[in-house]
Amino acid sequence: MPITSIDQTLFHFVNTSCANPVLDTLCPIARDKNTWVPFYIIGGLMILYKYRSRGLWMLVCIGIAILLSDQSSNLIKYFVHRLRPCFVEPSVRLLVDHCSSTFSFTSNHAANHFALAVFLSLVFRQIRWLPFVLLSWAAFIALSQVYVGLHYPADIIAGALLGAFMGRQGFRLFNVRMPSKGTLISET
Repeated sequence: MPITSIDQTLFHFVNTSCANPVLDTLCPIARDKNTWVPFYIIGGLMILYKYRSRGLWMLVCIGIAILLSDQSSNLIKYFVHRLRPCFVEPSVRLLVDHCSSTFSFTSNHAANHFALAVFLSLVFRQIRWLPFVLLSWAAFIALSQVYVGLHYPADIIAGALLGAFMGRQGFRLFNVRMPSKGTLISET
């Protein structure tokens, strides 16, 4: 079975076969970037308050990681030109107001949220449960993109891998200025 067929089959499974009223309500909210803005602001302020100059550098590195993941995803879209399923799949359940006019591969939502999740998971890895929560959160947002009809599974998988890589690179940049001191910012 070709990769495209597997991707389409998985898309229809998530978008159609998994359909239920709870996910129909949650997924459009979860994938909306405006849903998370208050959390980002509160989290950023908490980081600044608790870590001061280290926190400012942490936020700069998070911003760089997300910017790189977002722009890298846009560059890949420019070369791949994969249409979104909401344009090509006749039986798509589109649960958002419109089908974006940008291309589909890779998912910026997945890339950006995985960049943030991986960066914070590495910085705060001594809090053992936090990486699981952050990566599950990013995965739910990414899967929501498929559920609402905007992306194929391969789009979010590639976006997640791209974002994870950029999150790791942002963490490496963070540790250049803030070398390991056996604290929450240590790299191993």
